[in-house]
Amino acid sequence: MAAKKFGLKCKIFMGAKDIKRQRPNVEAMRKNNAEIVPVTTGSQTLVDAVSECMRYWVSNCDTTHMCVGSTVGPNIFIKICAWSTAQISRELIKQVKEEFGKIPNKLKLINCVGGGSSAAGFWNEFMDTKAEFIGVEAGGPKNSKLHAAPLSNGSKIGILHGAAQYVIQDKEGQIGSTESISAGLDYPGISPLHCFLKDAKRAKYTSASDEQALKAYQLVSKLENISPSLEPSHAFAEAIKLAPKLKSSEVIIVNSCGDSLKDKDIIKDKLGSYIR
Repeated sequence: MAAKKFGLKCKIFMGAKDIKRQRPNVEAMRKNNAEIVPVTTGSQTLVDAVSECMRYWVSNCDTTHMCVGSTVGPNIFIKICAWSTAQISRELIKQVKEEFGKIPNKLKLINCVGGGSSAAGFWNEFMDTKAEFIGVEAGGPKNSKLHAAPLSNGSKIGILHGAAQYVIQDKEGQIGSTESISAGLDYPGISPLHCFLKDAKRAKYTSASDEQALKAYQLVSKLENISPSLEPSHAFAEAIKLAPKLKSSEVIIVNSCGDSLKDKDIIKDKLGSYIR
């Protein structure tokens, strides 16, 4: 949409698997004149799309600028994305003060975490407050050993896409396979920003399975006037788990950072129906 606004050509690298499972998103991008470049290497998901995008940029850097829609990759791209997504918390902190008169002493901010962009933006303005940050990674299918949760599954530090980070890898240090119902969370690494927040104990990280995310999607879509995508459904799953244990004075805010329309084909396939 930004490229269309400024009359620029736009290539979007997307894993071939993700093109199929996020068809509505692909159709929307093509309507805005974007060229979708299918990536058929590796797992054909987000990690391979980022790799191919970087290869193209390095080969065409005189005429091309790379935009990364997550806080992954070399330092400058992390900063650009985090600065942009920080608008989320700039708006949120005003809304919180309007609602409660101040920032509550016991405030939990829950966000899904894949690459980590929306969580970085959601938490940014609350860094100097007592707000508790909870990041929820993709735990993958219940009966599978594969997941996309390096922070909450004891992954070691490695190098991926030009940055040191906790990353899923094998004994030889090669990047490992992942699995998640959510295309946006299906990434073997995590932003160095989140690695720092984990090590500094400023944020806590957990995970939700595919099944838990689907149940959360169903409950939230039924009871609230929103229909979250499968990414924030992971965060809602954690909120649903925590809420019954909290006192009435404690406040939970979940960032519903995606709309279910982009996942409607996956949801129909898994649940047999789509709640809008």
